[in-house]
Amino acid sequence: MMSRSNRSLPLRGRLLFAFIAANLLWGTSAHGHGGGSDEDSGSVRAVLDPLPPELSSLRVQLRKTLAPQLLVANPTSKPLTIEDEAGRPFLRIGPGNTEGDLGTAAFHRTNTIMAPGAISADASGTPRWSVVEATPNWGWFDLRLRTDAIDIPHQVVDAGERAFVGQWSVPVRLGETESVISGRFEYQPTASGIVQAKVSDVGALKGHALVRAMPGSSRPGLFLSYRGESPLTLMGEHDEPFLRFSQNGVEANRHSSTWARVAPAGTPSFVDSGDNTEANWAQVSGGPSYGWIEPRAAYAGKVENPAKSGIVKRWQIPILIGDSISHIQGVSEWFPNEPVAGE
Repeated sequence: MMSRSNRSLPLRGRLLFAFIAANLLWGTSAHGHGGGSDEDSGSVRAVLDPLPPELSSLRVQLRKTLAPQLLVANPTSKPLTIEDEAGRPFLRIGPGNTEGDLGTAAFHRTNTIMAPGAISADASGTPRWSVVEATPNWGWFDLRLRTDAIDIPHQVVDAGERAFVGQWSVPVRLGETESVISGRFEYQPTASGIVQAKVSDVGALKGHALVRAMPGSSRPGLFLSYRGESPLTLMGEHDEPFLRFSQNGVEANRHSSTWARVAPAGTPSFVDSGDNTEANWAQVSGGPSYGWIEPRAAYAGKVENPAKSGIVKRWQIPILIGDSISHIQGVSEWFPNEPVAGE
C-alpha cells in the first residue's frame, strides 16, 4: 500500500485520509454488490488489469474500502495526468508532488466517500490547479470503478461461477504519451463455506513460543507469544522485517509493506520509505504476545469442490531467532457450510 504524506493536506483531509487508510487495511477482502443481484447471491468487484508497457514504471494498486480506490505512485520524471469522463484533466501526479484541479467536479467527486450524487458531474468551473500532496503519490475513489449499478444477468447468478460482467478504464497521459489504466468487473458467487488457517510447524520456535491461528474470520490471523531470550523477527511478504518480539515487547516495522496491509487502527501507521530498506521499529505491545491479520494465510482463489473440505493453500513465514533462520509453516483449509436443519 502506498501512503499519502499528510503535510500538505488540511485538517479535514488528514482526518478523512486516516479513516480511509484504516479501512484499506481492514477491508481489502470486501466486495460491492451488483445492482442486479440478490443480497446473498454474490458480489461484483473491480479488478485491475496489467499495466501497458508505457506505464510499467508506475506503481498502481486497486483497493476496496467503502468503494474501489486507485492508488498510484509515479517515480518517473514525467507528470501522470488523469482525465475525467469528459476528457478534462483533474489530477497531475509527479514529478515531485501531486496537483489537483480544484475547479473540476471530478477532483471532489473522487476525493470523497460520500454517495456519487452528492456532487454533480457538471459542477466544474474555471481550472484551479493546486498542490494537494507534497509527494508524487495519490489515491482516489474513481467513480468509473463503482460496482453499485452493475446489473448481473440471471444466467450468471444461476451458474454460480466467477464471470466477467463488464470493464472499466481511466484515460491517462504520462508526459506526452496517451495511455489507459484499465480493468474488468468480475462477478463472484457467495462462498458456501469458509477458509480456516492452521499452524502445522513452528520450526525453531518449538519450546520457545506459542503460535496459533485465530479462526472464525474470512481474514485469517495468527497469535504468537514468545518466551525466548534472543530477539525474534518475523519477515514480511517481500522478505522485509515485519514484526520483532523481544523481552521488551513487540515492535512493528513501519517500513514494512506487510504492516501496511494489516496494521489495525490506533497503531503506528505505515511510512513509505522510498528506496530506504532500513527498518523503522515502533512498539505495538508492551508484552511478549501479539495477534495480527496474516495475509499469507488468506485464500481468494477458486475452490474446486466447494462441497468437500480440504487444504487449498500451504504457506510459510520466514523467521530469524538471533542470526538463525527458520519458518512458521501452515495450511489453509476449506470447510463447507453445514446445511441448516429443515432447508
